[in-house]
Amino acid sequence: MAARKKIKQTTVDFGDEDAVLEEVARALGEDPKDLEIEEDSGLTGFGAGTVYSISSGRTEWQVVENEDQEYKLAVAVVTQDLEEEPGNFTPSFIEQHIDKDKLRGALHSDELNSRIDELSSEGSRDPDEFWDQWEREGLELPEHADPDENEDEDDEDFEKPEPTQSEVQELAEKQTDERLRDPMEFLEEVYGDEATARAIEIAGIDVEEAAEDAVDTDGPANFLARYDGRSHTTRSGLIYWRSK
Repeated sequence: MAARKKIKQTTVDFGDEDAVLEEVARALGEDPKDLEIEEDSGLTGFGAGTVYSISSGRTEWQVVENEDQEYKLAVAVVTQDLEEEPGNFTPSFIEQHIDKDKLRGALHSDELNSRIDELSSEGSRDPDEFWDQWEREGLELPEHADPDENEDEDDEDFEKPEPTQSEVQELAEKQTDERLRDPMEFLEEVYGDEATARAIEIAGIDVEEAAEDAVDTDGPANFLARYDGRSHTTRSGLIYWRSK
């Protein structure tokens, strides 16, 4: 995480709504009498400090005390988004914060058992297909399944035998290891758009660390100023952004 600069102390009493309103009105070039201010209970509820909403009736802005509060609020908002709507984030971002070895290990048992069941059934139903898969995985045919090792002048129609359970196990493990080489790709094939949520559910991520990474990378305004993605600073250090 990149080191953040020291925050300059705000010179406006942030507990004084009239003073906050006057400061933001000056920055907007508006008459304070034409604006209304109230606490934004929704954003304040994130626990990063008081957030005000200032409205002209047509336009609305949110205001926080300083850059430090803006950052903490953005992290809290992104943390909630990661917990509730992880699919809104790109898989590549989520992957950076998922322990792939842990995810692969958590998926391995179920996938292996699934492959064993499918290959056991296939080995009984269609041995030739089983052995074709065996060879496609780069495994050498055992003697009892290799036509070249069982040539008989009087028998031109050699039939490959059903695989043993140990052979089913060996192929299942090879296929499982290959399918889970990239566990996120595997989940995308199985769950589609739900892959990210499943990965978090299975292996978990440090959501606060991920949130801080997102905010450090894209900036707090990207997650707070949904109207235009920009925040502004008043002369006294208050941070505000347009919300509608």
